[in-house]
Amino acid sequence: MKRPDILTSLIVFAAVIGGYTVAAVNYPMAYIWATYEDLFGEWTQFWLFVVSFVVSFRLLFLRTRYRVTFALLTVSCLYVAMEEISWGQRVFNFESPDFFKANNLQSETNLHNFLTGPFSTTLKASLTYILASGMVAYGLFYPMLVRIKWRPAVWLDARGLAPPPLASIPFLVAAGILEAGPFSFNEAEIAELLVGFAVAIMSIHYAFLTKRGLSPHGDAAWTIEVRRSLAVRLALTSFVVISVAANTTLAIYATPRGRERIDKRINNGIEKFADRYARYEQWDTSAELLRRLQKTKPSSRSTLRKLAKVLVNAGQMEEAEKCLRDALRFDKRKLEKDPNAASTHRSLVRTYRLMGDTAAAERHLDESLRINLKRIEEHPDSANAAYSLGRTYELMDRDDDALIQFERAHKLKPTFKKYKKAYLRAKN
Repeated sequence: MKRPDILTSLIVFAAVIGGYTVAAVNYPMAYIWATYEDLFGEWTQFWLFVVSFVVSFRLLFLRTRYRVTFALLTVSCLYVAMEEISWGQRVFNFESPDFFKANNLQSETNLHNFLTGPFSTTLKASLTYILASGMVAYGLFYPMLVRIKWRPAVWLDARGLAPPPLASIPFLVAAGILEAGPFSFNEAEIAELLVGFAVAIMSIHYAFLTKRGLSPHGDAAWTIEVRRSLAVRLALTSFVVISVAANTTLAIYATPRGRERIDKRINNGIEKFADRYARYEQWDTSAELLRRLQKTKPSSRSTLRKLAKVLVNAGQMEEAEKCLRDALRFDKRKLEKDPNAASTHRSLVRTYRLMGDTAAAERHLDESLRINLKRIEEHPDSANAAYSLGRTYELMDRDDDALIQFERAHKLKPTFKKYKKAYLRAKN
């Protein structure tokens, strides 16, 4: 092939897309490790943006008409890299200031989660589609228009807006598509990784040609030897970044706090992906994930109920009934220790509903409401009492009343993540 640099980028692109596809279909745990925060995929993103920052910064001191582009890219890559690790919070384990706890959608020390986060909002949807459209427009249409010498595109090119090289285009277009979340399978994380590869390839491409005095639009000096040299740089960068990301993840996981944090994120991911596989009627995969989660939390009634529902759909009625009996046994044991635990009564409501015992479910729902109203009367300024009443209203399908209580709990304790999460979910 006369374009080994393009071939190399296509191999990397196919490896990324193919690897994620195979993992999503056949290896759900690998997919979780590759898409969740603090894990392999996110650290690969971080190091790609660090490489892009270093190379773009270096380009500022070389003779190129695209200095404006690489000045913006330098600032952007530094910002994105640091936002990915919440400005060191995930490395050094420092607490978020109260301002971030109260206003950041994930209670982390970063800026982008003031606008977007794990909750669906109109603003988040608007920003997502603007970003996705921008990736496709810049990654595909702009370089095409420059090549056909469309006057506005040529004007932008002459004033320093560098068109992405051909090797970056598949990454940017695929990132734009995946950013919109067509599969609702956490693919926005894959989009961020693809953008990282795109900007790294772009910065390396322009640094390479600028140092050699080559035209950005290709000329006779782009010999096969030159392209091979560029291909080696792209392949080596990809290999080093992936290796460093893997070692970074393992190094963090080797520390007690890192292992605790990552295990918690993985369990959270297992729970969410069990629901996602269930939406696609992949009952066996969903059940496999829930069984894994249940081993780490054997007395979790919520996990047992979810597993029971999945097993019913998978036709495994006997095991499903056993899960519900176990959930009921754990709840009754807790209720014996504390008959006034409204949360235990709510758990019994959910279990009895799945078992088809409506009368028992209503009995425990009434008891939960009685306990909650009494606590609100005795402790009108208790955030926990308001939150608990909101959860009971949810089970009664009184969504407006639930929202009022969640908002109250959030206002009483704005830095408490559980109350904020409940309020934002109810609101949206």
